Amino acid sequence: MREIFEHTADAGIRAESTTLVEAFNEVSLAFTEIVTGGIIPDDNNNFKIKIEATTLDSLLVNYISHLIYLFDTENFLVSSADITVKKGPSNKISGTLKGDFYDENKHGYGVEVKAVSYHMLEISEGPPSKIVVILDL
Repeated sequence: MREIFEHTADAGIRAESTTLVEAFNEVSLAFTEIVTGGIIPDDNNNFKIKIEATTLDSLLVNYISHLIYLFDTENFLVSSADITVKKGPSNKISGTLKGDFYDENKHGYGVEVKAVSYHMLEISEGPPSKIVVILDL
């Protein structure tokens, strides 16, 4: 389950799922829906990822920052995330992001995401796992 909500001039994502991995995937899809105005692209292309951080909060921020980077530099939008999340002294996300290269005629247009914020950031490992995050538009 994912929900996009308004927050002043920003957008928020609230994701809930049975596992933390599934919640991260829901955040990925919500990010794409914000950029496209609601369209999820086909799985035509892949990008491998490996991200590390000392806290789960930082891991989430780094992950979303990577989604922003992929969109800004490669025009890539995620349609699914085949990832693993490992917790420990160094929290890690690794795996494959599946999706397509953005085409406004095909995928529509929502708004541009500039950055991710620590403001109101919440991660609950669950079950159910819950994530709340604010994106700067």
